[in-house]
Amino acid sequence: MAEKLKRIPTDLVPYIQIEAEAIRDANDKMIISSYCLSKLETVEWYIQLLEVGSEKYVVPHNKPYLETIRSQLLACHKKIMSVKITNPNDRSIIGIKYPPGYEG
Repeated sequence: MAEKLKRIPTDLVPYIQIEAEAIRDANDKMIISSYCLSKLETVEWYIQLLEVGSEKYVVPHNKPYLETIRSQLLACHKKIMSVKITNPNDRSIIGIKYPPGYEG
């Protein structure tokens, strides 16, 4: 009997887009990039299963839908990788909160 694979959530791409906008440091960038790439890998695998006509797995999406998701995920990953991480040591000194008594 064929194994039914998990559906790709419809909110996957918007979730990644929102997380990409919230990147603050290299750790954030690495986490969302890894998540995006793992989902992209799943989409690629589903497409391959459809192309070879796998009888072992049932893919819950059609190929055009998966190709759309793939292109959206690639665009998200490109955006994630283009985010510039600012070094906290390079920030201007105007916004620094000094401890009481050291305001200068």
